[in-house]
Amino acid sequence: MRKILLLFLYFLPILGLSSESSVVFLQDPRVDVLLHRSIESNRAVTLEGFRINIFFQSGNLSRSNALAAQTAFSEQFPEMKSYVSFEEPYFRVNVGNFRTRLQAEAVVENLRRLYPQAHVVRDVLNIVDLLQLHPEEEEYDEEENDDDEEEVE
Repeated sequence: MRKILLLFLYFLPILGLSSESSVVFLQDPRVDVLLHRSIESNRAVTLEGFRINIFFQSGNLSRSNALAAQTAFSEQFPEMKSYVSFEEPYFRVNVGNFRTRLQAEAVVENLRRLYPQAHVVRDVLNIVDLLQLHPEEEEYDEEENDDDEEEVE
């Protein structure tokens, strides 16, 4: 009897007596839209550009020295963003967001008085940082356009 039962259970899937089950998810279609928006907003848009390296060091105290250099730079130049990074074995402090090497070279000449080792490096820039670079320039351009319109009238 036991053998018959085992044979029956063995051939049960072959006989088609087994049932397949599936899971169906019912969800509001707006969930997909929100998920897609979340993915897009978290995706960082980057592009190639340049920054100025003002500090690099390896060793036991290099991390704390890099953070101190970043703090000191931020106090002296609050309008320029600074970034601490680690590429083994060096901690680095890079500053600025420049699309061209020419823009970076113009600024590095001024920084070399305070940071003699400063030099231009290629880096990946976040587009959000570039859009926030010079908001005052946009206002200036608008004022300039308003002055031009007044002269025409």
